[in-house]
Amino acid sequence: MQNLSRILLVDDDPIFLTLAELAIKKDSDSIEIFKAMNGEEAISFLKLNAVDIIFLDLNMPVMNGWEFLDALPEIESHDEKIYILTSSIDPSDQKKADQSPLVTAMLEKPLDREKIAKTLSN
Repeated sequence: MQNLSRILLVDDDPIFLTLAELAIKKDSDSIEIFKAMNGEEAISFLKLNAVDIIFLDLNMPVMNGWEFLDALPEIESHDEKIYILTSSIDPSDQKKADQSPLVTAMLEKPLDREKIAKTLSN
């Protein structure tokens, strides 16, 4: 966990963003957490900043998670791990995530301390 220091949370739910930040910081206060309310905000942030991990929601206004993944290769440098967070039970979402070379894994919401610890230790 100590090797990862910058995380971007991308979700349109401010309660989720706050709870996820608290859960991550509970185990390590050395991790920097950044937040974006949609894919467009995340792309703008990533054009100027690098992160180690992105936790990405799929269903958001303005630019959803899939649109974000389509736009991400336009940014010159990105080597972060991307974890899709979803409450979707649609098998096509899992299939699409499995086929994307940008996606490290798909995690079911809610994001709890166990999932965070497992993700950060990879």
